[in-house]
Amino acid sequence: MASSSTGFNSGLDIAKSYYVATANPAPDHPALVGDVDTDLVVVGGGCTGLSAALHAAERGVKV
Repeated sequence: MASSSTGFNSGLDIAKSYYVATANPAPDHPALVGDVDTDLVVVGGGCTGLSAALHAAERGVKV
């Protein structure tokens, strides 16, 4: 994990954090091949994106 020598988190020594020590490697996700039929595409998996996808799917939108 790259760390910055300046900035907001510069003094936290993230490389020695509990998160870095216990995090699992990110799974491999192959690139999308072909067409996908959808009503809504959400770009981003943060809180807002996940909430938008969940609320749309609960209303029957193909997300």
